[in-house]
Amino acid sequence: MTSTAELNVLTEPLLHVLAGDRVAARTLPEVLTGLSRGEALEFPALQPHQAHAWHAFLVQLAASALHASGASIDAAPWSELLLSLTDGDADAWSLVRGDLEKPAFMQPPVEKGSLDSYKTTIETPDALDVLLTAKNFDVKATRATEATPEHWMLALVSKQTTEGFSGRDNYGVARMNGGFSSRPCVALAPDLTWGARFVRDTQVWLERRDELIESYGYESTITPLLWLRPWEGTEQLRLQQLDPFFIEVCRRIRLVRDGDRVVARTAGSKKSRIDLTEHSGATGDIWTPIDKARGASLTLSSRGFHYKDLHRILFSETWEWGAALEARPEDGECPVLIARALVRGQGKTEGFHERVVPLPGKRSQGLFARKSEARRFAERSEAQVEAAGNAARKVLKPALLCMIQGGPARDQINYTDTRASPWLDRFDRRVDDMFFADPV
Repeated sequence: MTSTAELNVLTEPLLHVLAGDRVAARTLPEVLTGLSRGEALEFPALQPHQAHAWHAFLVQLAASALHASGASIDAAPWSELLLSLTDGDADAWSLVRGDLEKPAFMQPPVEKGSLDSYKTTIETPDALDVLLTAKNFDVKATRATEATPEHWMLALVSKQTTEGFSGRDNYGVARMNGGFSSRPCVALAPDLTWGARFVRDTQVWLERRDELIESYGYESTITPLLWLRPWEGTEQLRLQQLDPFFIEVCRRIRLVRDGDRVVARTAGSKKSRIDLTEHSGATGDIWTPIDKARGASLTLSSRGFHYKDLHRILFSETWEWGAALEARPEDGECPVLIARALVRGQGKTEGFHERVVPLPGKRSQGLFARKSEARRFAERSEAQVEAAGNAARKVLKPALLCMIQGGPARDQINYTDTRASPWLDRFDRRVDDMFFADPV
C-alpha cells in the first residue's frame, strides 16, 4: 500500500542543529543520538519561548523509549526505539498524513477522516504557536511566511505541550495550574548546553518513575504518546490512566497540504483532553515547583522570576521542588540554576521570563543537597530580602516623599502619596539585578 504521509521526522533530516561552527540537517533519532552523547548542540530555528517545551519533549520522549526497551541512554538505537513507541507505525512520525483517521506527529487521528469540523485554517507556524501576537508589538504576527517543516514541528510541540486556555472550546495542558498559568522550568543543570541537560533530566525521569506511579496513581494503561489516540473533542482522559512520562496534545490540529505549502486546520473541543479538575497542575513534572498548601503548580506573575519569588520557591517551606531542582553528582562543582516560563494573562501574553543563576563552588551545590547548607543559604537570603525591604520602606521612600512634598517633618509625611513609586520601582529592579550576583 502506498503511503500518503510525508515530512517524516523519523527518517527525513528536517531538524537543523549547530555543532561547533557547522549547521547540519538531522533526523529526530540523529538529534537524540547527539544529545545522548552529550554533544553541545544548538537549534538555530528554536525561539526562546519554545526552549523548555522542546527540551521537555525530547527528554520525556527519550525516557519513554528507554523505559519501554530497557536500553541505556548511551547506546540507544533511537530509530528502533521511537518506532516501537508507535507500534511500528512509521507514518505516525510524519507532519502531514493523508489518511486522517491515522495519527500524525503531535496530531491525533480525525474521527471519520473528515476535516469538516476543522473550520479554522492557520497559514503560518508562528500563528499556530502559543504567543499571542495580534497587536504586533514585541513580536509580529504571522511573520513566518517562508516557514519550513522544522518551524511547524517546533510550533506543534510548543502548542500541544505548553498552551493554556484561549477562549471557548480551546483548553490548555494538564501540566499547569489553570488555563492562564504556565508550564514552568525551575531546575539545576551542569551547564546550559543541550546535551548535558538532556542526559541529566532523562535520568531524573527514569529514576523517579516508580515514585511518580506511587504518588499520583499512574496506571500506564495508555501510550505515553497521546497523539496516537483518536479524539473527537468530548472524551477526557483521567490523569491516573496515563503513563508518568506522558506527552500530551491539548488541541485538535492537523497539518495538510494546500498546493505546495503546508497549513494547519484546527477544531475546538468541548472538554480539555485530560480532566483538570482534581490536580491543579500537580502531575509530578520534574521541572515544576508545587505549592504544598494548595497542591498546585507554580503560576508566575508578570514580573517573572523576581528575586522575592525565587527566594520563596527555593527557601520557603511552603514550596515543594520539582525533582530536577535536586542536586546530582553530574552537576559538577559549578552548576547553574535555570528558571523559565511564558506568562500568560486573559487574552494576552505577559512575557517570556528567564533567569539563569550560576552557582560557583562546592558549597553552593550543597544548597540543593544538604539541609545544613540549605539553612545557611536560606538565612542569608532572608536577611538580604529583609535588608532590601527596609532600605526601600524605611530609608528611600521617606526621603523621596519628603523631597516631593516639600520637606514636611517625618511624622507628617503622607505615605499614601504614589509619586515616589517610579523611583522605588527602579530601586527594586536594581536589587533584582544584583540579588543573585554572588550567591555563595
